[in-house]
Amino acid sequence: MPNLGAPELIIILIMVGIPVLIVVGIVSLVRRSGRQGPQAPAAPPGWLADPAQRHQYRYWDGRQWTATVSDDGAQSTDPL
Repeated sequence: MPNLGAPELIIILIMVGIPVLIVVGIVSLVRRSGRQGPQAPAAPPGWLADPAQRHQYRYWDGRQWTATVSDDGAQSTDPL
């Protein structure tokens, strides 16, 4: 192996380090997005289309989806 000086080592570290950081960042985003469940709307509390598509409506309490659902006006519960 040739004797590498500091500038060459820095270039090699940059060429290897940047792609590794990009891959780690992408994997982290994918893992985080997978844990969130159905997309949370920016909406006030109320009845919205069920994000799980198992019922007509699901109640959004302003922070998260609840287990309360509605089909044809009849309320029931169905945990996400």
